Amino acid sequence: MASLLSAEQVEAYLDRISLPASARILLKEGPNGSQALEAVTILQQHHMAAVPFENLDLHYSSHRSLPQQTESVYDTVVRRQRGGTCPQVHQLFSHLLRAFGFSVYCTGARLNASASPVAKVDVDRSTIAYGPLIHVATLVEIQGRRHLVDTNLGPAGSPSPVPLQHDKPEVDIWPRRRRMIYDTLPGMSSSDGKWWRLQVQEPDHIWMDVCCFTETEWTPVDFEIMVSGIGQLGAGWFRSLVVCYRIILEDSSPVGYLLMLHDELRRYYKGRLTVVQKLYSEEERVTLLREDFGVNLSSQERKSISGTVGELKDADHDFYG
Repeated sequence: MASLLSAEQVEAYLDRISLPASARILLKEGPNGSQALEAVTILQQHHMAAVPFENLDLHYSSHRSLPQQTESVYDTVVRRQRGGTCPQVHQLFSHLLRAFGFSVYCTGARLNASASPVAKVDVDRSTIAYGPLIHVATLVEIQGRRHLVDTNLGPAGSPSPVPLQHDKPEVDIWPRRRRMIYDTLPGMSSSDGKWWRLQVQEPDHIWMDVCCFTETEWTPVDFEIMVSGIGQLGAGWFRSLVVCYRIILEDSSPVGYLLMLHDELRRYYKGRLTVVQKLYSEEERVTLLREDFGVNLSSQERKSISGTVGELKDADHDFYG
């Protein structure tokens, strides 16, 4: 499949994520360049630092939907300086990689509940409870090897390409480690159906399952059906909680992340996770989105959340609790 992005759109996209000139030169060498893996790593990390994983259109809009068309998502990410959800951003990011000659496709993935962006800070990491196919995994050929490149998984996702190699641990966001295992899924009837399972491990903790997928390519229609199904059956926390996430880069290296989870801001920095701010009003949340995530909501967008389950009100806070 050819990229749907023009040369001008590609340059504007790279400007949007502030990709260094040196990385742009490496990308132009293509998937077999001597530093192709480094190029895609830098691209992914700058993307994850600039383009947040967020579901704001489900709360701060009149249409309450997540458009999937490439031109629409491009307009949201590049021109409006916003982010998006995994079905939206993964497919757009795939076209960006194709513009540099990379062989790339997307497939459906399952998420483990313990690794959800809305999981509690003290979640039981040993629990493995995979849900339906509601996530997207982007698979990219880099120097002859297939890698998972996931820009929109949230806090448990890896900020660099993960080779599809069984049990090869590597440092992820220091001091966290990550690995891929190729194994069956607990609770499945099939004893020989294997999945690629991404796992992460914090110091002094066990490995935690994050997501799983096969290498079967999905088409855009498959993702439209997935998104439609989520809308018909219910999207769990997606329509009730406002979420925004991005990674933190220091000296061009990932050192942590920021996660706005409805009414609080969590910060993971060099192995330590803390709640750094509680939010008690829409004004506070809108200000945080602007200052910490670069998201500027219009006055009309801010009004759209009024009266919905996602709205923050002072009355929601128990000042005596």
